[in-house]
Order: sequence, then C-alpha cells, then structure tokens
Amino acid sequence: MNKLVEMQKAINGLSLNDARQVLTTIKLQLDLVEMNKNANIDLYKNLRDIYGKLLVPDNKISRWIPDAATTKVHIVFGDSLAGSLKFAIQQLGYEDTNKIICFREQFAIGPLWQLHEESGQAERGGWFRDHINFGDDETDYDFAAIHQSITEQMAPIPDEASIVIWSGKNAHEQVGLRYALYLLRNSPNKIVLFDAAEACQRKYNTADRYIDYLHAGEIPPEKLQAVWGEIGENGAIAWETRRRLEREWLEFANQHEVLRIWDGDRVLNVDEHHFDSYLLETVEKLHSYKANNDFIKAARVIGEALGYCDQYVGDSYLEYRLRQLIYNGFLEIKGVPRAMRFYSVRRR
Repeated sequence: MNKLVEMQKAINGLSLNDARQVLTTIKLQLDLVEMNKNANIDLYKNLRDIYGKLLVPDNKISRWIPDAATTKVHIVFGDSLAGSLKFAIQQLGYEDTNKIICFREQFAIGPLWQLHEESGQAERGGWFRDHINFGDDETDYDFAAIHQSITEQMAPIPDEASIVIWSGKNAHEQVGLRYALYLLRNSPNKIVLFDAAEACQRKYNTADRYIDYLHAGEIPPEKLQAVWGEIGENGAIAWETRRRLEREWLEFANQHEVLRIWDGDRVLNVDEHHFDSYLLETVEKLHSYKANNDFIKAARVIGEALGYCDQYVGDSYLEYRLRQLIYNGFLEIKGVPRAMRFYSVRRR
C-alpha cells in the first residue's frame, strides 16, 4: 500500500509535459513488443525503470542547489537524467556533498540566438509558443525564468568543488556542454566531462545484447551507479579546450536555425524540414502493418518515429513537423491537433 501511495504522489507531482513523456515512453515500449514478438526487449525491466524514476523524492530536481559543503556539482541537461542521477546519488549516500544543476532544456531544437541574454530567451520562448505543443503547462514557455534559475544555482558553487558536465554524443548535450562552459567562463573550478552513455555501452554491451543510448536520460539509475567510479578517471579539461568550447557556444548564439543534429563528431545545423520525409515514411510503414489506409493516432506515429530515430530531438519537435505535413497537404487529419493524443493522420 505504501508503494501505491508513493506512486500516486509521484504522478500528482508530474507536469503535463512530464506525464506526456512518461506515457509516450510506455506506449513506445508496448508498440515495439507488439510489432516484433521476438525482439530482445525486456519489457518488465524497462517499465520497472520508469517506475523507479517516478519514485525519486522531490520532483524539484532543478533546485538541488550547491552549498558550502558541496564537493562535486553535476551539470545535466534534462529532467530525466537529473531524476535518475539524483536517485543514484542518494543510493550511494553522497547527497550531502554531490549536488545537481539541471538545465531544463532541449538544445537540439529551437533558436539559440543570444540565449545567454534576455532578448535571446524571449525569441526562443516565442518560437516554442508558436510551434511546440506543451498542453496546458504554460511554465514551459518561460525561458527567462529557466535560465535565470540556472545562473542562480551556479552562483553558490564553492571554488574548490569540482564540476562534472554530463554530455554525450548527441546535439542536445553537446550544445548544452558549450552553453554551460560559457556560463562558467569565469569559474576557477576543475571541470570534468563525462559521457555516461559511452561508459554504459562499454560496460554492458555484448555481441548478443547491444543498447545504443541516444542520450544520458535513457540510462536507468542502477547503471549510473555502476559507472559512477569512472567519473574520477577523467582529468579536468584544459583551459584552452574550455576557451575553444566557449567560442563555439558564441557561434551557435549568433545563429537563428531551429534544428541541430549530431554528425558523428560535430553538431550540424540542418533545415527544419529534415525529418519530414522520415515521418511520411513512418506513416506509410504503419499503413502497411494495417494493410489499409485507415487513420492512425498521431501518438502512435510519433512513438514509432522516436523508436527508430538515430537522433535525439524529442517527441515535441516531431509532433510539430507532423502538423506541418498536415498543413502542407501531405497528410489528412481527423480530430483537433492541440496535442498528439487528440488527432489521427493518414497519407493522402
């Protein structure tokens, strides 16, 4: 009964955007099993991981602020990784000395122009309001508040504390890394970079079972605990490397493009239509499963597209492009597109 109460409290504490992400993840897992009965998917374990993340105490992950007792500060990009990492830190017993600063952003999408200034934050907020469905969670539009919170959390970091920036091989975390280093440009702290996805793949992947994490937010807490010791093996990045990455942030901050992808060893700006043909192919594939041209729930299309996409851009951007395909006459619609669960599409 206690677990049921804890779960109910955790669910009640979710924002609408967080709840949508959880439900999309669950639906994706069910779809993958349904489409391929022989797939090597541990459905029970994956759903248990989602359950574990929901039970992380204190949903205000972004407010785990450093203090005088802090010896290590972890900078992460997104609530999913922040929740898993906070749970792992608590299980390890390091919560008094290890703190988390969470950038509640998705840096692969939306304009980055002058994001470190109020004018840039206003432009980014305007683009998200005009293009991205967040349901009724209006706080997701307040980018000025989000970025003000980040600087407020950075201010009390002790000079002697080390800073770990969790950044892997995807556009979102690589851009976030450069932005974080720019904000820390006057900081004397030792800064370490840690690619948790690469560490987990190295530790757990075998010839028979391979998991390719697109971003660190997909990693369950127990695996973060298992690779925790590898953080100390990475030395501090050199000052010249810091300065180069800071300059690269300023290059991003001078651009107005709204979509970025990871191209093996660098972040590329691409046209906002980049995933349109992929979404159309996804709709056609789902039609082939049904052997007809019936309407397909938009959430099913997005779940399928996310499951096979080799880039981390998130469901909200793909849903935006799905709506654009409707407006441009490539897809028919049934329902009202105020959120992906409210409408269905089919190929014209």
